[in-house]
Amino acid sequence: MAADIEGEGAYDIPYRCLIPQSVDNLLAAGRCISTTHEALATTRLTPSCMATGQAAGTAAAIAFHGKTIPRSIHVAKLQEQLRLADAVLE
Repeated sequence: MAADIEGEGAYDIPYRCLIPQSVDNLLAAGRCISTTHEALATTRLTPSCMATGQAAGTAAAIAFHGKTIPRSIHVAKLQEQLRLADAVLE
């Protein structure tokens, strides 16, 4: 559970957690992302939901403007856009 998480309490949420395996042009955010049951204890909280929502929305915009599907965008470009929007990535 959440009490078992070690370290400083911060963790990364990989972009692949937002991408459904068998559906194109769909991104998940908040409690709907792919996680283990241990990770769900913290990913369902408001700050994580806001972060994944911002990432999903930004990824959708990049995919739309690039005329591609979300699973094909470059993560580095997504991270760059999120940093420009002052998102916390580290």
